[in-house]
Amino acid sequence: MHKLISNGARLAAVAAGAVFVSGCQIDKLVQATDPDIIGVELVTSPTAANALRVGTLGRFNANTTGGESMFLYGGLFGDEFGTGDTFTQRVETDQRALTPQNGNITTAYRGLHLPRIGAIQTREALAQYAPLAPAWNYSEMFFVEAYMVNLLAEYFCNGQPISSIADGVETYGDPQPNAALFTLALAKVDSGLTRLGSTTGTNETRVRNSLNILRARILLNQGNFGAVAATVAAVPTTFTWNQEHSLTARTPGVWSLINNQRRYLVANNEGPLQMNFGTANDPRVPTCSVGQAACTAVGLTTSRPFDSGNTAVPNMLYQLIWTTDASSVSLINGLQARLYEAEALNRTGNFAGALAILNSLRATPPGYGRTIAAMTPLADPGTEAGRRDMIFREKGFWLFGTGHRYPDMRRMMRQYGMTANQVFPNGNTWQINRAPGYGNDIVFRTPTAETFNPRVPQVNGEAQCIDLNP
Repeated sequence: MHKLISNGARLAAVAAGAVFVSGCQIDKLVQATDPDIIGVELVTSPTAANALRVGTLGRFNANTTGGESMFLYGGLFGDEFGTGDTFTQRVETDQRALTPQNGNITTAYRGLHLPRIGAIQTREALAQYAPLAPAWNYSEMFFVEAYMVNLLAEYFCNGQPISSIADGVETYGDPQPNAALFTLALAKVDSGLTRLGSTTGTNETRVRNSLNILRARILLNQGNFGAVAATVAAVPTTFTWNQEHSLTARTPGVWSLINNQRRYLVANNEGPLQMNFGTANDPRVPTCSVGQAACTAVGLTTSRPFDSGNTAVPNMLYQLIWTTDASSVSLINGLQARLYEAEALNRTGNFAGALAILNSLRATPPGYGRTIAAMTPLADPGTEAGRRDMIFREKGFWLFGTGHRYPDMRRMMRQYGMTANQVFPNGNTWQINRAPGYGNDIVFRTPTAETFNPRVPQVNGEAQCIDLNP
């Protein structure tokens, strides 16, 4: 098991300053040193370059499994989570009726770019101030950059700009179609693998496996199913790169928003795919309601969500995958490698091979710190649609809450020809007979914050996508 430290060296330095304003000189503005971060221009030693690397990993943690990231919003938009909140930003996400001004989505969008830029700056700092740093330091940063670029394409509409910063000056990027972003992400993965070469060691193995698993995920996004199996053939199912969490650093996002704050709840049979996370009694996604022994055992005693007075909102359905503020989250692992193989095999005409992988996983479930009971084997549904649905259902339960479900739902439309109403929750009612029902959105739009980029088209002050295709 490999762990990504979330509360290691920080790049922050607290600054205090005082500005004295005399007389009526109101034209003299109060100036303050940024209290949060040290500028990258102050990184001038091997130790500082490494601290920049660790700080980038911390931001990566915070904007994937350690906060209210796109993992959460994608699950809310799709069929993993429902909202138990009063905040409009979460309500409209759950209803598939997004506005470009949604501040929560904007924050999560920025959270994809922060580690991406940090990874680039780290590689530059390592090259300048720590030229003898091991190759895996550089490759690890290629992984972070590629992971975030891939997420941008998986979650947002066609037309995302990839801006950059050099010597403190921003260079605005042109809007890119998602196909170009997948190509860019794949190139970054390959650069990481090339830099790593044939070097060996614990960290080298961790980074190499992670790059190859991410590479397979990108290949699926590109529809290059035939190249997936060879990419992850050497990755063992037991491999995991865990992200660590704690109350004093970053708590697991799903635990925090569901079990602790009750802003979200686990969805059950929301939408046409009927993902019955709450009633399947599936050991991969254990859930509970207040009064059940499983909830009592971990101190969950509040039945109503945050929006407790709204009778249209269901009672809490809690998740029991991550049960404390210190639960680690397996971000990338050999299970994903096997599931990518299974889907690719099915798409290339070998469902028997795909079914063998699925049943092997069910017979010996990889828990990565959890104990998951063995499950009965699956049988061939016998139809193309049934096989497709089986694979995506298995992926949905195995990878619950880790940022895979919503991208898969988009691919069901883009690659498998399904319609929005066959994939996404829809209809005239939402939650328990709650009007006005679901909207028609299938992608997250470019946030209004991107209107500061002069290269992004705008209409009435709102950033425009190239299109809203899945």
